[in-house]
Amino acid sequence: MWEKVISALQQDIYQTRFENLLRVSRKITSCLNIADILEIIRDEVKVTIPDVEEACLILLDPDAIHYTRPLHCTVKKEQINCHLCKKGKAIVRQALEMPVASPCLVPPQTEAIQRVDFDTDSTVCEVALPIYDGTKPLAVLNVVAREDRPLGDRDLVLLKDLAELATNAILNAKKYSAIAQEKLTLERILGHIRTFVPETVQRIIEKNPDAPEFGRVERDVSILFLDIADYTRISEFFASDKVTFLVEKYFSSYLDIIYSRNGDVNETAGDGLMAIFQGDEETNALNAAIAATEIRRRTLEINKELTGLFFPVVVNMGINSGISSVGINRFSGISGTRTTFTASGPVTNLAARIASAARDGDILVGPETARRIKNQMMLFDRGSMHFKNVQEPVHVYSLVPGV
Repeated sequence: MWEKVISALQQDIYQTRFENLLRVSRKITSCLNIADILEIIRDEVKVTIPDVEEACLILLDPDAIHYTRPLHCTVKKEQINCHLCKKGKAIVRQALEMPVASPCLVPPQTEAIQRVDFDTDSTVCEVALPIYDGTKPLAVLNVVAREDRPLGDRDLVLLKDLAELATNAILNAKKYSAIAQEKLTLERILGHIRTFVPETVQRIIEKNPDAPEFGRVERDVSILFLDIADYTRISEFFASDKVTFLVEKYFSSYLDIIYSRNGDVNETAGDGLMAIFQGDEETNALNAAIAATEIRRRTLEINKELTGLFFPVVVNMGINSGISSVGINRFSGISGTRTTFTASGPVTNLAARIASAARDGDILVGPETARRIKNQMMLFDRGSMHFKNVQEPVHVYSLVPGV
């Protein structure tokens, strides 16, 4: 038994074992590549026992491809991982069939494979030390001695130390690989989810991942509603894949513009979207107005680019500013809870009404938005308008002349 052998030899080789483990540990702790670590451990066999003829670390774990590269054979350089000449070897096969703590060995002058039931003066010419994860074989350390220099008990104890280092290295690599794979999978999932989550919500979560503040608060905002005119006609005239291409091409450019002006797109439909601009009152109104004018300019550019392929797209927009209830709406049902980030209240409702009144690519703004941006942008008076569910007429302005 290993415990019996180690006890008998402990006094004689304690210093050697300590120095050996210290030397190898220093080498592998400064190395981050698992394949390099395994090669160091394998090569240290010949440093520890200079007269060894062969030292092979045979990786058998099918998952090894995920956490390390194949190891080149130390005997035949053209071979990889020793599988071609070692995996089917009788001593390797039998080592994997025995209990975890039972390496196999071959005494000199015989081909009989034995377990480690030997006296303290026993010698062997070959040993196979299995490396397990529980009951699952991961690798085998196979060492072949020279005919005139068989392995003694002292050598076997030192080899056991190296095999344990290899075991820890492989198990750590597997755990790290599993964690890295889970992180990669999570990043892929989050990458897809982020496209549905407003930037404001992402910032709230990043600021406090354990307890994000999703409560609704009263904030000064500017709300932009955007709508593609004649969307129904476009959908009926073109095939669905072409309609999808069209919407994605225009909306992708709109999203970039809105995000560049610190806006959040919190709601999209087939033919429109809603964006929220936060910040101090002058900044959020100006950002919303500039974003709207840039969206209109970009729409005209894409129309020109797609001339002869599609109908020119006309985008109508409306902006309104003021205090709104901003935060998360939760809807609970049998299938679970769904949440949306939005701004609600009269300011939002009026922004939607104003947008519905826009025609021919106009950008209409409410009186509060106009008051905030009148010194920075040209406004065109459109007079008073009556809107559904709004008691008093609303004075509306436009950012587009002559519409």
